Amino acid sequence: MNPAEHPSFQAVLSTVRGQVQNYLDKSDEVIAEVARTAPAGVSERMTKLIARKGKKIRSTILALIATSGETPAGESRIAHACAGIELLHLASLVHDDIIDETTMRRGERTAHVEWGNKVAVLIGDYILSQAMRCVIDEESREIPLILSSAANSLIVGEISELDHTGNMNLPLADYNAIIKGKTAALVEASAKIGATIAGFDAERIEACGKIGTHFGLAFQIIDDLLDYGIGATNLDKAKFTDISNGLVTLPLIYYFESVSTEEKASLQALLKRAADPGIAEEICKRLEEAKAFDKAKETALQHIADAMEIADTLPMREHTSSLKSFLYAMAERGN
Repeated sequence: MNPAEHPSFQAVLSTVRGQVQNYLDKSDEVIAEVARTAPAGVSERMTKLIARKGKKIRSTILALIATSGETPAGESRIAHACAGIELLHLASLVHDDIIDETTMRRGERTAHVEWGNKVAVLIGDYILSQAMRCVIDEESREIPLILSSAANSLIVGEISELDHTGNMNLPLADYNAIIKGKTAALVEASAKIGATIAGFDAERIEACGKIGTHFGLAFQIIDDLLDYGIGATNLDKAKFTDISNGLVTLPLIYYFESVSTEEKASLQALLKRAADPGIAEEICKRLEEAKAFDKAKETALQHIADAMEIADTLPMREHTSSLKSFLYAMAERGN
């Protein structure tokens, strides 16, 4: 696998998103209506948040899979499912930014900076409730269950991450469980909902869910690397956020596994001073010398390869091929 020889992630995302743009546009209309009809004090704030357009990675995956079945799926059905996924993701970002004390998101001040923590928490809660309402009338009762289960996993993953903050001996298994909850669960849900709408049988729905899981795990590992500036281009958030917040991510885990007790203690001392000038850069230098970044990237590539292998078992249609291109290009995501 040599992603460098292929189009960038942004280019591929733009292409595949264009193939399902009508569904995404309809989803935007659903979300805008949710914001428009919200109570005073909520409507204005929610409208401002949804104006900050994201990449729509999860809803793009949902729409690609939903349109890969034998029978064309209804536009409204896909749009409402995409709206549910996007609103759940937005709610999680609002809450994450409060927890991480992030000040910028998508080039704008974060909700808690704009309106204070109390209002931001409640706005996030409202958006979360509306995500569930988007699929309340779904003809498949599995879809609301999938979405609510994803919300549960997001919350549990975040709590687990907080419980392990500052734990320099975080086991790899615990790290994987955290990112499976806080990141991969929503991509898994997107893929399973798409497969349900496509009319796939239970076995294939589960297979699509695994594609989403592997994609989500790879996405988070690459995000870990981007936080160190590895492969980063035009980031819309600050670097070294994870280090500053005491989060142990995959590069650090691999570093600690490969060095002596003395080297581990030395880096741990540096991590306590991560906010001091030049310290984050020194941490990066040591991880790079220990090949920790390379090993983390290899792990991400393996998850992408696993997702591609499962994708090969899906019906060979145009949007299935687009999904595979999307998976492949994600290895070179730079923002």
